[in-house]
Amino acid sequence: MSKRTISDQSIFGEYKRAEDRVTAALLHIMNIGGPIVVERLFGDKFDIPANLISIIPQSYHGNSVPDGELECNCKFNIFIESKIVPDVIDEKQLQNHISLTNPAENKYLIYLTPDMSAPTILNSFNVEWMSWDTIIERLTGIIADGLAGAILKYLIEQFILLVKHLVRNKLPKQSKRVVKEQSDESGKEERVIIVGGHWGENVALDYGFYACQPYRYFKPARYMAFYHQNRIKYLFEIIGNPVESERLDKISKITTTNYFTAKEPHYDGSSRKYFELKRVKTFKSEIVNDKKDKNNNPCAFTQGQTYTTYDRIINAIKTSQL
Repeated sequence: MSKRTISDQSIFGEYKRAEDRVTAALLHIMNIGGPIVVERLFGDKFDIPANLISIIPQSYHGNSVPDGELECNCKFNIFIESKIVPDVIDEKQLQNHISLTNPAENKYLIYLTPDMSAPTILNSFNVEWMSWDTIIERLTGIIADGLAGAILKYLIEQFILLVKHLVRNKLPKQSKRVVKEQSDESGKEERVIIVGGHWGENVALDYGFYACQPYRYFKPARYMAFYHQNRIKYLFEIIGNPVESERLDKISKITTTNYFTAKEPHYDGSSRKYFELKRVKTFKSEIVNDKKDKNNNPCAFTQGQTYTTYDRIINAIKTSQL
C-alpha cells in the first residue's frame, strides 16, 4: 500500500486539531513551492538531495506517527514533529520517533515548536529543532527575494496568518518576544559557514568555488570552511553574493578551467547554487573535531552546515571552541 502524500489532501484542511492543521498547511507550501521552499527551510539543517521529494502527512511507522515526512527515493527521510504550545514535548513520543532516525542512513528528525530556544529535552538526542518564528522568517524571505510566484506568495501569506492565530496566540505573555533578534544580515561580515564534505573542499582549493543544491539556505556570510575527516584546515572568503541557481557550464570562471574533465565529465547541465571562493588561510594546526554524542562517543561535528565567527575559527584548535 503506497503512502498517502500531501497532494491527496485538500489544501483547505481536513484536520480538527489545530496542530495538525498548521502542519498540513506547511507541508502544502513545501509541496507547491518545491525545492526552493524545502531548501530555504531546512537546507542549513540537512544536506537535502536534489532528487524528487515526496511529502507525506502523518507518516505511520508502527508506534511512531510523525506529523510529517519528507522522503526521497534515494533513501533520505526527514521526519517532522510539530507542537503549537511551548514546553509540551512528550518523552515517550520522542523516544518512538528517535527509533526512526539514523544519520548514517540519512534519516533525521526535526521538531517545530513555538519555544524561544531549543527545548531542553532535545539536548540529549540527535534531533534538530526550529521555531515557528524561524519558519515564518524564512518563508517571508522567499517572497522578499522574488522567488515566489503569485500562488506561492498568497499561500505563504495565508500560512503566516494561520500561525499567528493558532500558534503565536497560544504563547503565554511572559514568553512573547520583547526584543527583536538581530537579523541574519547584521552578522554577515564576521560569519563563517562551515559545511561538510571532502569534495567541496577539493573543488574550492583547485577551482575557487563551492556549488550545491539550488536555493539552499545559508545565512549571509563573508567566509566559508569545510569539515571532513574530523578536522577543519582551510578558511575561504566568499567573493560577492552567491548565485541562487545557475548552470555550471554558464559560469566563465569554471568553463575556462579543466573542471568538467577532471571533476564532472558527465555533468548533466543541472543548476546549482554557486559561491565564488578565495582561500585566505591555512591553519597551521588543524581544528580537530572533539564532539561527542549522548553516549560520549565521537560523532560528526556537522551533518549539513553550521556557523561560527571569524574570531572563533581563527583562534580555535578544536571544534568545541567554535
